[in-house]
Amino acid sequence: MIILGIDPGLASTGFGAIRCDKATPFLLKCGYIKTSPKEHISNRLFQIHSDVNHLIHLLHPDLIAIESVFSLVRYPKAGILLGGVLGIIYLSVFQNNTSMIEITPKEVKNSLVGYGGANKYQVNETIKKLLKITDVKSFHASDALAIALTAFYRKNPGRK
Repeated sequence: MIILGIDPGLASTGFGAIRCDKATPFLLKCGYIKTSPKEHISNRLFQIHSDVNHLIHLLHPDLIAIESVFSLVRYPKAGILLGGVLGIIYLSVFQNNTSMIEITPKEVKNSLVGYGGANKYQVNETIKKLLKITDVKSFHASDALAIALTAFYRKNPGRK
C-alpha cells in the first residue's frame, strides 16, 4: 500500500509518500511544492493542481491523507486562500479516482508523539526515527510524512 500525505499551503504544500508492504512503512518520496507570492493566485493554484496530479501519476497512491485545516478568526484571508488550495487538492484526488481521508493536526501529534501539543521539531524527530532516515528537507515535507504515517497507523492500530 502506498500512502501520500499532503500538508496543504499556498506558499508551500508539503508531500510525503510511504510504502507500507509489511509492518514497517518506509519512505518513497517527500518534498514540497513551492509557489511564488509574485504570481497571481490562479497561477499558484494551477501549479499546485498540476504538481499534485504529477505526484499521483508518479506514485499511484492507494490512499491520500490530507491534513484538515483550520483558520484563525483574526486571519480570515489566510483561511479563504487555504480553502482554495484544499479545493484544488480535492479536485486532483477526484480526477484521479483515489481514496482520501482527512486527519487533524492534533491526531497527527497524538498518534506519533503521544501529545497533541507537540511542536514541529518533536514531530520531525519522530518521523526520522519511525522511517529510519537522517533528514527531512523541510517542515512541510515532515508534516506531510507525519500525516501519511498517521493514516497508516489509523488503518493498522497497534503498529509502531
